[in-house]
Amino acid sequence: MPTLTSSAALVLVVYFAAVVLVGYVLRRSMKTAKDFLEAGRSLPAWTCGLAFLSAGLGAPEVIGMGAWGARYGLQSALLVSTGVLCAMVFLGLFMMPLYYGSRARTVPEFVGLRFDGRSRTLAASLVAALTVAASGLSLYAVARLMQTLQVFDGIFRAAGWEPSAVFGVTIALASMVVLASILMGGLRGAIYNHVFQFLLLVAGFLPLVVLGLRKIGGWNGLKAAAQASLLPSIGGAGQSWPGGFWPGAAGTGAPSLRFILLGLGLGLALGAGFWATDFRVLQIALAAGNLRSARRVPLIAAIPKLFLPLLLVLPGLVAIACPPPAPPPRSASSTAPSSAPPPWSAPRSRPATAWSRQNRPCHRQAAV
Repeated sequence: MPTLTSSAALVLVVYFAAVVLVGYVLRRSMKTAKDFLEAGRSLPAWTCGLAFLSAGLGAPEVIGMGAWGARYGLQSALLVSTGVLCAMVFLGLFMMPLYYGSRARTVPEFVGLRFDGRSRTLAASLVAALTVAASGLSLYAVARLMQTLQVFDGIFRAAGWEPSAVFGVTIALASMVVLASILMGGLRGAIYNHVFQFLLLVAGFLPLVVLGLRKIGGWNGLKAAAQASLLPSIGGAGQSWPGGFWPGAAGTGAPSLRFILLGLGLGLALGAGFWATDFRVLQIALAAGNLRSARRVPLIAAIPKLFLPLLLVLPGLVAIACPPPAPPPRSASSTAPSSAPPPWSAPRSRPATAWSRQNRPCHRQAAV
């Protein structure tokens, strides 16, 4: 059963304490509405750029992209990068001068300046609904992860609480920490915390990827193992898209037309719909010191965004390529041969799908 080690518990405690401490230190600088909502429009571009990137990395992305890598391979990282880069360049070159030059503090306020009060009210209502839904989804994902991994069960049992309360306590604790930090530090505190979260994310995932690749024989070992076990089939039995583990791996030597069209559609439509209009990320860019810095914010964020999806996707691929754990040894006292198979060799029951019937063995399916 997974347990929370002392070092992991220390990391969590230090992280929560740091988030609250940032807001506490900055509380005295929150004197006006401009300080609270716009951080005084005085932050450097590189700080806003890292925070801009980190604001688009919630629990669904961090938790889910490993599963995308295990299911679809590197195609998921390529699609995410393609969709984001086009939107960030479009935002920096064309939309940011309009947002920053209007002196609007929020996207609904910009809509009100461009149209009328009713449009501003509608935009504010939609932004509020989106924010509540996205925050609820992130909190749910984190709470489900903690509950599934059972990392707090030992602590709860020692305190005499039911382990089933982990879900609610996780949501309440995360909500209170974020609320306290925002109320004390405002947008400036949120930006500093986003930068801290980004650095912590890289510091955690990079050693995981490096050690995992080292265990399976490096990049060539990962490619060989993944090609042997990861053959995603989206369109049906035997129909690989867009050609296996690598784009264009079906023998054409180039990415398929469907991959290119989907990437462009993702970047020009869905990507721009998030990065160029979402209030949560745009407010960070509006905190830059001047228009030139504000235009650089999404362009700076686009550089690490080229590699970040790869860093988040590779753990899922490494988990698939790692050899299965050795079965437990038989007891020395059992001398009589048995015709029944050992319990660890019995396949686990799971819903039968076309993909699971075609491809991976059960231990790798369970590893996902």
